[in-house]
Amino acid sequence: MRWGPFLDRFWRRPPTREGRNEQKKALAAIFNALAITTLATGLVGPSINPMLEASLSFSDRLTLVASGVTAHIVARAILWSLEDR
Repeated sequence: MRWGPFLDRFWRRPPTREGRNEQKKALAAIFNALAITTLATGLVGPSINPMLEASLSFSDRLTLVASGVTAHIVARAILWSLEDR
């Protein structure tokens, strides 16, 4: 089996605007899910799981919150790039 044609579908640009928009929305959803998990871990993680209190310092939690905000901004930027009709 040749892997070239199989792997091409993962980075090939769809020929239609709707296809490109759907790929962008899926990528934005992934970044938004990443943002939600990192924000939740940084803000309320130690109160949900007390074992995290010892391993997450204040600077680690601040880094998680900043990473979550950044991932959300990236998701918004991806959605802003959707093509109009």
